[in-house]
Amino acid sequence: MAVVIIEDPPKDMRPEKAIRADVAWKLFLPDHMGDIPAIGKGKIEPIRHWLWWELSRKQGFMREEEAPPAYVLAPPLTPEGKEFLIRTSSLWTNKVFLIEAKGKNVDIDSTGDNLWAPPVVNVKDKPQAHSALSRLTAHGEGEDADTHFSPVLGAGKSYVRAYTIEANGTYARFHSHTAREELYLVLKGKGTIRIGSHNVPIKEGDLIAKPTGPDISTQFLADRGETMRVLDIEIWPEDERTSKDAVLYPDHEELDLFGQGWHYTVPSVSIIDALDAMSHYDTGYRRKADGSWEPKDIPGHKRREK
Repeated sequence: MAVVIIEDPPKDMRPEKAIRADVAWKLFLPDHMGDIPAIGKGKIEPIRHWLWWELSRKQGFMREEEAPPAYVLAPPLTPEGKEFLIRTSSLWTNKVFLIEAKGKNVDIDSTGDNLWAPPVVNVKDKPQAHSALSRLTAHGEGEDADTHFSPVLGAGKSYVRAYTIEANGTYARFHSHTAREELYLVLKGKGTIRIGSHNVPIKEGDLIAKPTGPDISTQFLADRGETMRVLDIEIWPEDERTSKDAVLYPDHEELDLFGQGWHYTVPSVSIIDALDAMSHYDTGYRRKADGSWEPKDIPGHKRREK
């Protein structure tokens, strides 16, 4: 059981049924061949999820003794692209090897050192230069940069990032989710978190839960004279790109609908109790934005009259 990554192999050195990451890069990241883009410069999720799926078909720890090696054909890799492939492959096997063919015929049986990498990152360390984490920053440099950990920790149903909130600032709107659960860990500083109608003082080391179901709104405020750093863990019921989520912004009186086929904003004042709709489920009418209704002829339903 092993994953063997072959970098830039010639045409006559491509094992049958190999995972074609070289082709996937052309499809998903044509402007970043062999590399991973910085946050905001391109989306890594499509190739990450594709690679996750392809590896899952060939490797897995319950078949450790019987699975043949999975070959991954890669384009010429940057250090960040190499780390991305190695870390993702390491979640599916105990052995990861890299062959730097670089357009030349080499012995694919001479795999070299095992490059297996544990799914471990330190959320307080400054990302090292030429590491995947150093590339996955939205802005800024050093230990206060916004860092997105999930691309090097696997796909799964979570998204993990750390961000800094400057004194007297905030990071996101006051908001709630219907699908995403969130956990927040204050890594540095102190401030306030709005939870529903409450303002709660928080400090370094505080762990804050935001479960789905209550759909409770929260917002961080760095209002106590210090910069804050927060580890934010989102957990989805399904793959984070296929789950559908309704996000309510009470301050802005907006309801956003996100997910496959969804990207809409509606005024939250349009939300009304479902009792009337359920009481007239079998009648024909059209609901208007202000919550009122008017009769409508709908096939199979008796027309609802005023």
